[in-house]
Amino acid sequence: MKYYFDTLLEETVVSVTWEYEADADGIYNTEVTQVMYQGIDVLPVLSEAAVYELDAAAYTAITEEKAHE
Repeated sequence: MKYYFDTLLEETVVSVTWEYEADADGIYNTEVTQVMYQGIDVLPVLSEAAVYELDAAAYTAITEEKAHE
């Protein structure tokens, strides 16, 4: 499945595409697949730490969203 969200990355708004799989036990196989900034995918130039932060932000956002459903 895909999840799209906007977030701040180093004080800049970026649009993130996050892919994951889910079943009754939870979410797994997560991956940030695209990070758009002003129409350019900047994912290839991001540090591993930055990508990890985005992955964690996506996980938190989607679990909070599902908790309110």
